[in-house]
Amino acid sequence: MFQKINKYATLFSLTFNQGLKNYKLLFGLSLFLITCLIIFAHLWKVAAINTRSEFNPETLLWYIAFNEWVLISIPEIQKDMQEDLQSGKLAYLLPRPISYIGATFTEAAAQLVLQLVVLGFVTFLFAFLWTQSFPLTFLQFALMLLLGLFAGIVGLIFQMLIGLTSFWLHDVTPSNWIWEKLLFIFGGLILPLSAYPLWLQKFAACTPYSAILGGRSGLIFGFDQRQIFSILCMLTAWLLIGIIALKIAYNRGLKILNISGG
Repeated sequence: MFQKINKYATLFSLTFNQGLKNYKLLFGLSLFLITCLIIFAHLWKVAAINTRSEFNPETLLWYIAFNEWVLISIPEIQKDMQEDLQSGKLAYLLPRPISYIGATFTEAAAQLVLQLVVLGFVTFLFAFLWTQSFPLTFLQFALMLLLGLFAGIVGLIFQMLIGLTSFWLHDVTPSNWIWEKLLFIFGGLILPLSAYPLWLQKFAACTPYSAILGGRSGLIFGFDQRQIFSILCMLTAWLLIGIIALKIAYNRGLKILNISGG
């Protein structure tokens, strides 16, 4: 048991350190994130002037910042999983004394943590300098960071699930495109979920998208203990559902691989 944990810990450390050396990717993601925030900041500033919006542009920028921070930090692991299957690399990885799914998750989690740290620093520093405000207490900010990490892990599980669709579809691009568009809409990427019609809010709350993005980031408009507990329960539930679905899809995918002769 301890040997297995040590293997995953070593793999996590190696991937994290390798990611640190890939500073060009981190710089590119940071630049892209800042560009998105500048566009949204100007967009909502103009919208606030021309309409009687109930949302403060400064607070709304923080909301978008917490959304973009997690969204951009989640690595596109589904593309690597597709490549492993199409190139035949998966067949060589299966005999290793470490689970393919476990190793893939560990490597992706290391990338996720690294990008959350780097992009988090860039994101929140930019939001603070742009708005000249910090609408959270230290404890509230720490809680938002933990929820962001939790949401990133849930998002990562579903990205891996999309990657496993390559067993059947061979190309994960359509599945990933659908996932992203639903995430943008029902996750409230740009517009807070509280601005949606009530029936749409209820529907979004029944999906993982709300927990990953808008429901979590919506705490910026006012912390409520019941809402925090609800988000934690939703993230936990969708994490368990994602893990179960991942295990089922992986086992069925391996059967297809064995039937087709690897």
